[in-house]
Amino acid sequence: MADAIGTFETKHTGNTYSRTAEGDLVINAHFEGAGTGFDAVFGTLSLTQKLSEASATSGTCTWTGQSFQKDGTTLGTLGDGTWEQLAGENKWKVVFDGEISNGDRLRTEGVIDLPARLYTGSIFPA
Repeated sequence: MADAIGTFETKHTGNTYSRTAEGDLVINAHFEGAGTGFDAVFGTLSLTQKLSEASATSGTCTWTGQSFQKDGTTLGTLGDGTWEQLAGENKWKVVFDGEISNGDRLRTEGVIDLPARLYTGSIFPA
């Protein structure tokens, strides 16, 4: 894998929950912060799972967000990824492959520390 081209640090600002018509649980975890090349970042990690699987320790997820740049421009981002609970901890390892509205493709690898309410990690070229 290529070397990291940057880092990011965001804080967890809250969750919203809903349900699908089929009765699945929809979880949206909201974050804000900054990263290398991304100034004011706001984003949401989303996952959907059957209610009976609410204690799952891994799965798929998506990222949607925006970065408001110092030069006044705005970048949108979409990502598809996976999450996995670190054994015995309230932390999730999260990996996303994403695209930026300017055409760039990036991969992020990070950890969500639930007790600390932080999501930090590294940015790689995709």
